[in-house]
Amino acid sequence: MAAVALSWDRPGIGWLLTALAVATATVVSAGRGSAWSGRTAVRAGEAVAVVVLIAVGAVRAAEWLFVLCVLAAGVVGCVALTDRWSAGSLVAAPLRVAGSVPAALRWLLRGAIRIHVQDRGAARRTTVAGLVAVALLAVFGFLLAEADAAFAEMLSVLIPSVDGGTLVRWLGSAVAAVVVTAVAAHGLLTGTPVPEPGSRPGLVRRVEWALPVGGLVALFAGFVAVQATVLFGGGEHVAKTAGLTYAEYARAGFWQLLVVTGLTVIVVGVAAQIAPRATVSDRVLLRTLLGLLSVLTLVIVASALSRMAAYEQAYGFTRQRLLVTVGELWLGVLFLLTLVAGIKLRGRWVPRAALAAAVGALIGLAVLNPDAFIARQNVNRAEKHGIDLYYLSTLSADAVPALRKLPEPYRSCALAVIADELNGGSAPSSGSDRRDAWQEWNLGRATARAHLDDDALRPCSAAYGQYLPDAD
Repeated sequence: MAAVALSWDRPGIGWLLTALAVATATVVSAGRGSAWSGRTAVRAGEAVAVVVLIAVGAVRAAEWLFVLCVLAAGVVGCVALTDRWSAGSLVAAPLRVAGSVPAALRWLLRGAIRIHVQDRGAARRTTVAGLVAVALLAVFGFLLAEADAAFAEMLSVLIPSVDGGTLVRWLGSAVAAVVVTAVAAHGLLTGTPVPEPGSRPGLVRRVEWALPVGGLVALFAGFVAVQATVLFGGGEHVAKTAGLTYAEYARAGFWQLLVVTGLTVIVVGVAAQIAPRATVSDRVLLRTLLGLLSVLTLVIVASALSRMAAYEQAYGFTRQRLLVTVGELWLGVLFLLTLVAGIKLRGRWVPRAALAAAVGALIGLAVLNPDAFIARQNVNRAEKHGIDLYYLSTLSADAVPALRKLPEPYRSCALAVIADELNGGSAPSSGSDRRDAWQEWNLGRATARAHLDDDALRPCSAAYGQYLPDAD
């Protein structure tokens, strides 16, 4: 399946078909393994998450989004195989899985040899049957293609031209799929559940962790007090005190607040690990300080999001700004999870929930259709604020329906670049049309082509990078 379905040039439905084939083969091979049978519901949820992430490639044309989803699917798969859920184990999971490849391949080779030895006659007959099937399809397919031009055209779409590069890609895809399936099945067959960790003494004295965390709480409280005046005072207050417009103020401070939020996650995690919990006062102090720190950080997250919203309102949406906003929202969810875990001081589930929230954020981003959303927001603000024509022309085919609403000549200029990309680098007027092969079929590109086929693009008479003039 992987050899013929995977397309390395563009994301498409072939990736989804391959993911389904690998998942099915893994379940059939390892469905009775100890690591699967003990936690069927969890394993099924992880498998569904991986397949849904890969399925984004069949729906959205934005390649950057598909890359993020593939990476996330890989992390989820690795974490599922290692079945260790501490924060450090989540980071180390890909390395653990990579280290298990030799053992998985040895297991696969032993199984193949055993099957060959035990039932050599059946294996030989199956091979002969496969060769006969290929020969029959080749002969009759050739004759039917010669008899009907429409059927021949359909076969040309389904069967790609074969050359040295194609054979190398097929072989590489097949080997990669076999390795992934072997590693997954071997991990589920041989894995053992990780026991719940018991209680442990604190690694430091109370004052050794409470002093730095308490100081950080006081610092955050002062910052939040200042932010309250900014949030309620708005742009007029900022202009008087900082000498900046609100958009400039937002841009100047957002990245620092993002770094502060990320570092605070580390501080909370370390403090929760090293703080003593032996007495009631130890636990009350831990809940109080980490709870205050988390609440104050949530206010900082809200401040960062309000700054980014002001900046986007002034300068428009981009992929980077949208991704950073989603990342900041995810950090906010992480601190909410920390607050919930602090009630009973049991946070082993937090890393798993954080990963699930990250997967949910990516799937939500795919549902939002980010490139279309960015194009739509920028088109809506074009009359008052102008528009970056060059940037919009770099968006994926997902943006075509929104960009069609631009006035001429800007509409044709933005769409011509995307049409050129869909045609494989040939200008739309050249008559060349690089249609997707069946394994490359993608809903976003198919929708864009349907719109572009209905529209006649004019020659571009506007300079790329030019902004539309203000309506004022």
